[in-house]
Amino acid sequence: LAAQAGVRYSIKNPRAYLDSNIIGFFNLLEISKQKKIKHFLYASTSSVYGDSENYPLSEQTATDSPLSIYAATKKSNEILAYAYSNLFKIPLSGMRFFTVYGPFGRPDMALFKFTKAILENKKIQVFNYGKHQRDFTFIDDVIDGIISLLSKPSKNKVSHQIFNIGSNNPQKLMRFIKILEKNLNKKAKIVFKPLQQADVYKTHASIKKIKNLSGYNPKTNIEKGIKSFVEWYKDYYK
Repeated sequence: LAAQAGVRYSIKNPRAYLDSNIIGFFNLLEISKQKKIKHFLYASTSSVYGDSENYPLSEQTATDSPLSIYAATKKSNEILAYAYSNLFKIPLSGMRFFTVYGPFGRPDMALFKFTKAILENKKIQVFNYGKHQRDFTFIDDVIDGIISLLSKPSKNKVSHQIFNIGSNNPQKLMRFIKILEKNLNKKAKIVFKPLQQADVYKTHASIKKIKNLSGYNPKTNIEKGIKSFVEWYKDYYK
């Protein structure tokens, strides 16, 4: 879970992603081999799917057209993991997270940036003219997904497996902003912008695979999730 995250920054500083996400990940694979780790779980990302046209996105969807350096490094992780599992019989599970949000979220993510700007009476930039859809996944549901997989390493000959962890409930970005405004009791000053480089129009996770294996069932809807974040933000930043 310690990778260099974020699509946008990977375009400006690709070396940080190579150092952390490829060299760092390789180091962990080597340690797992030496220590005979029983089950190694690692974070991948929904970004590996690129700009797909078929939804919901299942683990069988092609992932050979990443749109960013970040996505390319995460796809590389999945390939390295498969090779190590095949060669050294290490059970590995990769988790493709879909737009994780919630308390203690990253400051470069939309919810954090929008909340800060609205409270400070600053403008927010809304890309793709607000037409995005995202499979927003609350942090507690992500944690439940990870925990549900801990005791479920693959029993296949090559014991490497991939799972989507999402809400399976994509939301329009403008609805997301409306819910945020309601919780802040304040209107956003919106500046609409065109689609950003390396951005995708929509994400939507199929979670059948993890549901069938572990009973994973995301519980937090977008209204409850945003409310929880705003309460945390106001308390944390006083």
